[in-house]
Amino acid sequence: MKNGELIYKIANVCKRDDDLFCSYLECLFGIKENSKQFSKVKQAVREEYLIRGICKREVDILVEQSEQVADLHIPKLLRWEFLQENVHYIEEICSMVFQLKPLCFSEEQWKYVISIIEKELS
Repeated sequence: MKNGELIYKIANVCKRDDDLFCSYLECLFGIKENSKQFSKVKQAVREEYLIRGICKREVDILVEQSEQVADLHIPKLLRWEFLQENVHYIEEICSMVFQLKPLCFSEEQWKYVISIIEKELS
């Protein structure tokens, strides 16, 4: 399913079909996808070091310092895993980074939106 179709489906489930809400969904989809890519690269680099026989403690440091990970670095506030646990930051981050107006959703509403995105994109 394409992002546009998913946005439409989620907007219908949430009973919100306004452009602002759809823009938030687009941003959240992008954050989720970028976080997924970042995690894959980190895991691949980690596995490379472990195969070489480097101890796990050193591997964690080397992974963070690797060029591949540095090139794709995503600030913690823009990582999907962080936003899942800290939904109260979603509007602040989307306002600052993507210049979106606040939706004034409650934490419960954002948790619901996140759960639907997880269900649909898993």
